[in-house]
This record gives sequence, C-alpha cells and structure tokens, in this order.
Amino acid sequence: MTHQVNARRAPVALLLAALLLLIAPLASRAAEEAAEGAAEARAPRPVVTEIVSADPTRQRAFPGTIEAKHQAELAFQTIGRIARLDVAPGDVVARDEVLAVLDRVSLQEDLRAAEAALSSARAEADFAEQSYSRVRALADRDIAAQAQVEQALANRDATAAQVAAAEADLAAAQEALTYGSLTAPMDGVVLDTPVETGTVVSAGTTVVVLAGLTDREAVIDVPGDFLKLLPEDARFELRRHEGGERAVPARLRLVEPVADEALRARRLRLTITGDESVFRIGSLISATYKAEAEAVMTLPRAAIIGADGDPAVWRVGPGARRVHRVPVTLGAVIGDRVEIRSGIAVGDEIIVRGAQSLEDGQPVGEREQ
Repeated sequence: MTHQVNARRAPVALLLAALLLLIAPLASRAAEEAAEGAAEARAPRPVVTEIVSADPTRQRAFPGTIEAKHQAELAFQTIGRIARLDVAPGDVVARDEVLAVLDRVSLQEDLRAAEAALSSARAEADFAEQSYSRVRALADRDIAAQAQVEQALANRDATAAQVAAAEADLAAAQEALTYGSLTAPMDGVVLDTPVETGTVVSAGTTVVVLAGLTDREAVIDVPGDFLKLLPEDARFELRRHEGGERAVPARLRLVEPVADEALRARRLRLTITGDESVFRIGSLISATYKAEAEAVMTLPRAAIIGADGDPAVWRVGPGARRVHRVPVTLGAVIGDRVEIRSGIAVGDEIIVRGAQSLEDGQPVGEREQ
C-alpha cells in the first residue's frame, strides 16, 4: 500500500521540480532588476542649482539714454518765412545767441501795409464823423429825418471800430518785426531743427529743439513688477553701454505715470548725483539698482514647490549633497523670479530645475549652473 502512495506522489514531485526549474531564472532576473533599481535610486540625480544672492538684479542691467533735464522747443511768435537757420543738430550754443531769422523784407512789407490800412481807416472815420455832424445839424432844424441821423451815427461808430482794429494790426506788425530773430534762452546743445530755410512757419511752430548743457539725467525702462522693490529714493549705478569701467551714482527722481502697454514697462528718470560730464546727451547707458537696505533675495519661479499656501524649496546640504525641503515666505513677483522673504539665507544652494521630482534626503549631483 505504501508503494502505491509513493508511486502516486512521484509525478507530483517531478512536476514541482519542473516548476522550480522554471521559476528560478525568473526570480533571479527579478532580483537583478530590483538590485539595478536600488542602485539607480542611490545614484545622485542631476539637477540645476543656484546660489542665493542678495542682488535682485543679478546678471541684469537696464538699458537707457542720457537726456537733458531741461529741454526747450523754440518757436517764433509770429508767422513768416525763415530766411536763415544758423544751427544744426549737435551744435553747442550760448545764451542769447541768434539761432534763426525770419525774412525781414516780408515783415517790413506787413508793417507798411498795416500803416496804410490805418491811414485809410482814419480817413474814413474822419469823413464819417463830419457826415454825422452835418446830418445832426440838419436834424436840429427839422430838415433831416431821424433815420438819417441814426444811419450816420452807425457809420461813424463802424469806422471808429475799423480804426481800432487797424491800430491793433499795426502794433502786431511792429511787434512782429522785433520777433524776427530767434535767440537761445540758455546755454545748450541743439537736438533737432524740424524745419528748413525758406519754410513759412506759423506762430508757435517748433524751429529748434534745445537742451541745457547742465542737469543731465538718465532715462530707463524697467518691468512694472520691478517697481515693487524700489524705494522712493532708490539708488542706481550708471555705466556707459559700451562697457565703461567707471560707475556713476544716480538717484530715482520720477516714475512716469503712464505705462508702455506694448512693452509692459515703466519709464524711470534718474538724477545723476556723480560726475555727469562722463556722459554726453544721447549716450547709451546701463543702469543697475543698488540695494542699500536689507538683502533682497530672489529665485526663479521654477524653484518653488508645494501648494500656494505652503511654498517651499529644495536646499542642497553640504557634504553628501542631499536635498532637504525648506518652507519659505514669498514676496513680490519680479518678472520670471520671486522674492524670498524668509526661510533661506544668502549663500544657500537651491534647486532651480528638476525640483518637482525630488524626495527629502535624496542625493543630487554636483552643481550645474
């Protein structure tokens, strides 16, 4: 009986042995894959990091130009034809120097015409006054009708008004003759001459654009969000655009109220507090914001992880280079960067790319900028 049971168990044992032979390679392969996965998990992950800096404009400079703080658009106060235009853009002129002259022949002709018109108006007024006196005398003797008296009176008043108008025209012509020369109101440099010799200009038409030689200022455009970092008396350093080594200090004077919708930028005017002779009017410059108060730290938006109410960053620890999640407090958004108000310090190494696929304590590779 025992031999029969053993005989029955023999096929089962053979089957189990065959299964073990089949499973063994699979188990070995799974173990190898698990070992490879563990090795990969232990391998440092390549990431891109950034060392926290206190300069919010790191690797950024705002281009701009040098302009005169005082600029004037000069025009004649009377109509006329430009006989001479003695300056061109770039010329340096002195106060009271003649810049342009109108055609005095035409002005003198206007004066003579006004004098003749006044003489004619006065003659008509005298005749009208005499006519009124005669009609009035006849009316007193009941020879002239009242309607004739009223008509003579109206004619006398009309001619008197014509005399007043002619006198005003003569005064204007005499004044225009004195306005025939355009002079510089200050020492300056000519920026533009919109008209040419021979042009007939009206009163108020710009003939010369003049900029003062002193009190120059820098004009720059910055992103609208950048204004959130600027105090009212923000300090800047100016350098020539072509790479001048000398930095000239400047101070924020004005933020123009109208924003550039196309560029989404705001225009700033900076008073040069250093040696302004370093720059010429029209020079291209680069302006860098100089933070004088507490450190302002910023990071790229991609470095921020976590929900809106729980922002954090990955900080790389020294030595083994393992990442640790650090809660932070966010501040103003400055373009593609975010102000960090607390949680990190200047000099910390922060993950800025690859931050979304890390775990606390995970090793990372050497720093890549």
